[in-house]
Amino acid sequence: MASSGDEPQVKKLKTDNDNSEIHARLEKERLEMAVRVTNFKFNKKRVQMMSKADEVPDCDGVLYWMSRDQRIQDNWAMLFAQRLALKNHVSLHVAFCLVPKFLGATIRHYDFMLKGLEEVESECLSLGIEFHLLFGEAKEALPKFIKDHSIGGLVTDFSPLRLSQQWLEDVKEAIPKNIPLCKVDAHNVIPCWLASDKQEYSAKTIRKKIHDKLGDFLTKFPPVTKHPYTSKYPAEPVDWIAARSTLEIDLTVKPVEWATPGTRAGLDTLNEFCLKRLRKYATQRNDPNVKALSNLSPWLHFGQVSAQRCILEVKRYKNQLKESVDSFVEETLVRRELADNYCFYQKNYDCIEGAYKWAITTLNDH
Repeated sequence: MASSGDEPQVKKLKTDNDNSEIHARLEKERLEMAVRVTNFKFNKKRVQMMSKADEVPDCDGVLYWMSRDQRIQDNWAMLFAQRLALKNHVSLHVAFCLVPKFLGATIRHYDFMLKGLEEVESECLSLGIEFHLLFGEAKEALPKFIKDHSIGGLVTDFSPLRLSQQWLEDVKEAIPKNIPLCKVDAHNVIPCWLASDKQEYSAKTIRKKIHDKLGDFLTKFPPVTKHPYTSKYPAEPVDWIAARSTLEIDLTVKPVEWATPGTRAGLDTLNEFCLKRLRKYATQRNDPNVKALSNLSPWLHFGQVSAQRCILEVKRYKNQLKESVDSFVEETLVRRELADNYCFYQKNYDCIEGAYKWAITTLNDH
């Protein structure tokens, strides 16, 4: 079948070198969007101001408090933080707050996350961005960091979970009132609070709301580029072995071996899916005997790969594999963002009281 535009020929792309091709292509594609983020028309609807302050005071730097979205490129929160730093001619810092335990996570989860963060540190170093691994809850670690590093602006990513929302509120109360605090939904294509203003009943009720907004939000990404302003407070290299010693978690559930952590490996998996398994996705994804799934869940869960990037890549095959592309978009966009909608608007999302009345009635009847 003939294809138009820049759509690839699926049958011609099965070579051993395809994974290296995706990284160079995406780097070129980002630069074609803008030389740097200040030359890009950033959609400010992605941003929510969490503070009354909206101007960065005299300072040494801007901080991106990385939490749910653990990657540098294809990250709207990271891009907004660099944009803010460039506009104010100051340095750029990234901080991740490592807590000793989190919602029952085991070493399987922490190992994947920490190895991904090692890649984040390495990429930050190559871009002149200071990466800091902080220990303990954000409400204690971030205010001290902000004071010690003369930070004048704080940007963070979005999570609908109760604990993460509480962390954000605690930090908001603890930092100086003259520092702007901005929240950017870098996990969903459509910011959760804009996709719908209420808890949606089903995929059917949210689907049109999401698709109607794709023109504004399903865009290509500009690059996070080499940062030109250095800090008076350079980061110390992270001691990752010492970081692991602070964990208070179950060590018996061993790390997975089939999935390599980090953005680069995640993009390799995405590319392999497009080339080898996407053609089977529509009709065979529920057959456990067929390799038809994307296998992207670990990288999406830790924000090491952007769901928006996954959708943009898969849509390149729209003319040739329409049914599979549509099925993947339905799962990765509509169904996935419906889950965030539920957790964001339903405060009892993790207990039976959060279920609809008909569901509770059915359970009681049986």
